[in-house]
Amino acid sequence: MFSRWIKRLSPQHKEREQELARASRRVSFAIARYKDTSKDIQEEIRNNGFAEFLIYDRGVNHGGH
Repeated sequence: MFSRWIKRLSPQHKEREQELARASRRVSFAIARYKDTSKDIQEEIRNNGFAEFLIYDRGVNHGGH
């Protein structure tokens, strides 16, 4: 218990916690942006009425590579 208290007071530990918090916020922001973009794309597909003609390829070979 005493060692955890010392670690929390350590400047290195505080820096690591702050970096982890920043990284977590960046990931959350990226996920939210992806969801918004995905929703926009899905809405555009529905509005244009061509969704039934799309074929989704999950393979590795895109663009002839």
